[in-house]
Amino acid sequence: MPDQVFINISLDRTEFFRWSGDRLAQAFTEKPGEGSQVGGIYLGRVLRVEPSLNAAFVEIGLEKPGLLPLKKQGRQPTEGDALIVQVRRDAREEKGVRLTASIKSLVEVDATGKQPPAKLVAAPNLWQRALEALEEVASITCCRRVDVPIIEAWCKRYRPAFADEVTYQAERDWVPSRADIKDAIAEALEEEVLLPGGGRLLFEPVRTLTAIDVNSAAATGEKGFERTALSVNLEAAREIPRQLALRNLGGTVVIDFIDLENRNKRDQVIETLRQAVEVDPAIEWVGNMSRLGLVELSRRRNGPTLAEMWRG
Repeated sequence: MPDQVFINISLDRTEFFRWSGDRLAQAFTEKPGEGSQVGGIYLGRVLRVEPSLNAAFVEIGLEKPGLLPLKKQGRQPTEGDALIVQVRRDAREEKGVRLTASIKSLVEVDATGKQPPAKLVAAPNLWQRALEALEEVASITCCRRVDVPIIEAWCKRYRPAFADEVTYQAERDWVPSRADIKDAIAEALEEEVLLPGGGRLLFEPVRTLTAIDVNSAAATGEKGFERTALSVNLEAAREIPRQLALRNLGGTVVIDFIDLENRNKRDQVIETLRQAVEVDPAIEWVGNMSRLGLVELSRRRNGPTLAEMWRG
């Protein structure tokens, strides 16, 4: 079933909700001036080239210079060079933004008469980034009439299939309701997720990775335990990609599935996981399962996590 999208734009924040079937799939919020820089295009100036990193530090007018990897660069830049770059990844912790010289944009870029550092094209805003990542939607509902022609015009240019789906509806008439959405967000902020079959997932994000522990209620008998472990693992494999997308957790993820002695059953779980991650293009790689049930995957970082957005 195609997804429903709800957009709430106000003076103090923008909110974007995606409802898939009967469940919340995404919930983004952003205050003015706190948006992602990804996609922004700048005329930058090379501050220095670091041969040990095979990269250059480029001043683009942000708080810290950006890092431009030079591995796929044609002509190697030198200190003081002016060049057009695009932000590929936001700054985090002590690191500046990650840059690329391979510009991906449908808008015209013109640096004529400008001196570095200078912004040439602003980064997409919250609802633009979120809609760009979707393949299909059933509806795009705005809570203000004034936003409909703006979003409709953007869709006609960048997502033509979405243009006819943009409509106005007062927030009090949304289905799901605002209360339903808030309840779903609160549930997604919990560390524990209960699975319908009796198992549970425990999410433990730390600075360097996210650990997910899969647990099951105890079962009597060896064969009974094996059957229970397999069913819980399969259910967890189907649910984990959805939870990662909803919680917007990126980087390295390590999943600790329930131990399975049978190799064929371990293969069944990993195949189910690989099929499930296809719904989330941000998941870039899924490893194999170890004898102890550990699986590593990598999900592209894409802005703040759900907890950072909604607990802030």
